[in-house]
Amino acid sequence: MIEDAPPDAPDLPPLRTCPNCGREGRTRYERCPFCQTSYYARNRNQKRRRLAVVVGALAVLIVLGGVGTVFALSDRDDRNARQKTQQGKLVAALRVKLTRIQAPHRGAAPELRPPAGASDGQRLAARKALVGAVERRITADARARAAAGELDGPITHTECGPILKARNAIPDDRVLAKDVGRYDCVAIKHAVIAQEGEKVADLGHAFVAALNFKTYTYTWCRNTPAQGEAGVALVFVRLDRSCLAAKGKALGSGYAAMPGEQNETSDDVSETAG
Repeated sequence: MIEDAPPDAPDLPPLRTCPNCGREGRTRYERCPFCQTSYYARNRNQKRRRLAVVVGALAVLIVLGGVGTVFALSDRDDRNARQKTQQGKLVAALRVKLTRIQAPHRGAAPELRPPAGASDGQRLAARKALVGAVERRITADARARAAAGELDGPITHTECGPILKARNAIPDDRVLAKDVGRYDCVAIKHAVIAQEGEKVADLGHAFVAALNFKTYTYTWCRNTPAQGEAGVALVFVRLDRSCLAAKGKALGSGYAAMPGEQNETSDDVSETAG
C-alpha cells in the first residue's frame, strides 16, 4: 500500500487503483504501471454486471421479437383468410351473375314453317326467314339489356353467321340436310371502318343461337367471356347445352361436336342453296 503524502508535500500524481490487478499507484498516465491495464477499464464485477445487463436485454428483445413474429404471422393468416373469404364471395356472386346473363331464351315462329311438300326453294326461304326472326329477337333482347345497364349500346341490329370460323363456312339454314342450325350472332353497335372506307368488322355483343328447322322453334343466349377482376379471370360459366342444341360431352369452353353438328363447307355440302 502506498501511503498518501503529508499535506505539505509537493504536488504529486493522483493515487489510482487498477481495475484489473487492484494495486494502487501514483501516476499521471492512463495505464497501471504494474499490469498496463487502463485505469478507465471496467473491473471484473462491472464487466459481469454489464454482461448480465446485455444478456438480459437480448433475452427481452428475443422474447419481444418472438411475440411480434407470432402476432405478425397471426395477422397475416387472418388477412389471408379474409381475402380468401372475400374472393370466394366475389367468385360466387360473379358465377350467379354470369349464369343469369347467359340464361337461355326461347321463341317460336310456326307461321314461317313451310307447308308439306314445299319445294327446296320454299324451304330455304323459310329457313332464312327464321334466321331473320331470331336476329330481330336478339336485337330486342340486347336493347332491353342496354336499357337495364347490363351492356352498352345503342344496338343497331343483329347479324348471325356460321359457328365455324372459316371463310367458306356455309350457314346451316342453307344446308337442307341439317335439321338444326347453330349460329354465332353479334348484336351490333357500329361497324369498324378502315381508312380506305371499307368495313372491316362489326363492334357489338356476342350471342349464340340454335334453330330447329323441323319445329321452327329457337333458343338464343348471351355469350359472355370469363369474368374477373384486375385483368385476372376468376369465373367461367359454360353455356347451357340448349344454347347450341349441344349433345356432345363438355369439352374446353364448350361441347364436343357430334357427327353432323358442325357446319359444313362448300367442299363437303351435298345439298345447299345455289
